[in-house]
Amino acid sequence: MFAIKELLGDALTALVGPRRARQAAVLDCWEQVVGEARARHARALGLRGGALIVATDLPAVYHELGLRRHALVEALNARVGGNAISEIELIMRPIGRSDPSGDHPQGPRGR
Repeated sequence: MFAIKELLGDALTALVGPRRARQAAVLDCWEQVVGEARARHARALGLRGGALIVATDLPAVYHELGLRRHALVEALNARVGGNAISEIELIMRPIGRSDPSGDHPQGPRGR
């Protein structure tokens, strides 16, 4: 019996190609690679070319991830089984809890 995740991964690979499928997998495994505590303050937003765009809301986490950037690229690529990303671009900005992008069109509490 196949797990749904495996079937979806195979379907995604068939539709978009293996590199794009690995890039999507990088977004899925970000929290496992950096850990839950770091993931609360550093969110993988998406990809631009071969760069993973990560937003963080704490200067200390920004600095730490900057120092670990090369190791994180290697760990993420190893986790997804091939070269998916070549770099990580960090940005400082507030991260909303309910909205992954941190954008709140009606203010922070939806008013």
